[in-house]
Amino acid sequence: MSLIDQVAAKNTLIMIKKIGFQGFIVPQSDEFQGEYISENNMRLRWLTGFTGSAGTAVLFDDHVHLFVDGRYTIQAAQQVDSNLVTIHNCQNPNPAEWLADKVEPGMNIGYDPRVHSIANIKKLKKLLKVKKAHCTATEKNPIDSLWIDRPAPPFKSVNHHDLKYTGSSSDNKIESIAKELELCGADAIVLNEMDAIAWTFNIRGGDTKHTPLMQGFAIISSNARAQLFANPDKFSENTKASLGSLTTLHDITAFPNSLDELGKANLNVSLDQSTSTDWTRERLKKAGAVIIYCSDPTRLQRARKNEVEINGAHAAHNRDAIAVIRFLQWLDETTPGTSLTELDVVSKIYAFRAEGDLFKGLSFPTIAGAGPNGAIVHYIPTKQSNRELEQGSLLLLDSGGQYLDGTTDITRTMPIGIPDKEMRRHFTLVLKGHIAIASAHFPIGTNGGQLDALARQHLWRADLNYSHGTGHGVGSYLGVHEGPHRLASGSLVPFEAGMIISNEPGQYLEDQYGIRIESLLVVTESQAAGFLEFTPLTLVPIDRRLIEIDQLSNQEKNWLNYYHQKVYINAADKLDEKTLTWLTTMCAPI
Repeated sequence: MSLIDQVAAKNTLIMIKKIGFQGFIVPQSDEFQGEYISENNMRLRWLTGFTGSAGTAVLFDDHVHLFVDGRYTIQAAQQVDSNLVTIHNCQNPNPAEWLADKVEPGMNIGYDPRVHSIANIKKLKKLLKVKKAHCTATEKNPIDSLWIDRPAPPFKSVNHHDLKYTGSSSDNKIESIAKELELCGADAIVLNEMDAIAWTFNIRGGDTKHTPLMQGFAIISSNARAQLFANPDKFSENTKASLGSLTTLHDITAFPNSLDELGKANLNVSLDQSTSTDWTRERLKKAGAVIIYCSDPTRLQRARKNEVEINGAHAAHNRDAIAVIRFLQWLDETTPGTSLTELDVVSKIYAFRAEGDLFKGLSFPTIAGAGPNGAIVHYIPTKQSNRELEQGSLLLLDSGGQYLDGTTDITRTMPIGIPDKEMRRHFTLVLKGHIAIASAHFPIGTNGGQLDALARQHLWRADLNYSHGTGHGVGSYLGVHEGPHRLASGSLVPFEAGMIISNEPGQYLEDQYGIRIESLLVVTESQAAGFLEFTPLTLVPIDRRLIEIDQLSNQEKNWLNYYHQKVYINAADKLDEKTLTWLTTMCAPI
């Protein structure tokens, strides 16, 4: 934690006392409630120095308590000042439960309603009420007055995303949303998630790094009319014209008054409790609107990729595979006798991707963890942490690209030099779980919570486990993390044909190494009626040098051979002779 971070934390603790709060909650979120946040809304990072994508700080009892999940416990410990910040695993207990256990009767906890979901505040109020404490919304976030060098709001141009990539016009999507509103008895819905807005209006922006999103809001009515609230100066005349006949573009400053108009008309307004802000709910309620809680219909609609999007995903992954294969061959050729670093890896794989058609940038910061850094699940190398690739170690490389026709995300773990027996044993256990998911055949209605154990079964038998979900949804030239479906123990959303999901079991030994094997899959209908299965999108070899072949069953060997055959067929005619020779060895049957 830098001196600047220490000052930020101390000043914030002082300010909340002056306001009259005994505590204050700072989540890693903003008024758009998505995973992807612009630099000017990184309040948690400013407060604590923690740079992970998910976390919540609770300021209480003259101390900062930082709650992160299993992906970030090691990283957070390295980034924060332990004298000012205590790290907690957010799963047991979560921040609201922890705070409710600590408060005393009469205490007042502050929160900014613009950056908290309805569900989170509802849960917090319920827990505090038991202790006869309460929480109060602030008019302004106290951090904003302290953050002197806060970046300006982003200003990037907005572009139309063509029908040849989306497969459906914005007018069609608005009409489909309107039908969903009728089913839940709503006159209108308010959208604030940037992913939902980008998908609905077929626009892509640049307000967040690595994900082509635009800051804005939308109101869609059951009569299939839409109001889009954004900075009009970001739109060219052509982009404005492409919005379609059902959409009216307004300045983003008009959004609050438009909520008031919904209330004055006493309309039934649909909000998703998990993604709508408590500020939106309160504004509508005060204006006279009737709040109806329904799931955001765009989440499932955009998760079910249409034929155009699926074809685009295959094309994007096929091109991405060529870039990654070329990188892997280069790595094998270069590492002996060369002092490569993690940042060299990051730079080189980007260069290979940048040569591909329709490439628009990375889909997330490249994770290149050498040796013990690989055990930090979402480790991002910096100049300070940059580590050399040492002989006898492992390199965990998790990277992806944004292409106009698809979003990619792949992790491969490679040996640098000769791996030891324990590395091979752990890798093979992870591979067995990876194959179990990739080859799964399951009835319609099966959810990710039911399949997650398939990936962990072999690790469990060895008294091992990993502290993250096994898989997440992926967008179509959108977020690399997309819901509502997941491969995780708590997921209840059934898989449907057209959904894209990652398959990424892992194993992490602190201060030693990390292992993860990740490929993207698309859910497809099986030949057997009533069943689904997965079809691979990612076509990059899995490093055979880390496999204990005698620990694989015949079914697992057959799957691996078939997968590598597909990898070879996709890439063979697109590689130079040297790289093709390398790929031939990597894809040879076992």
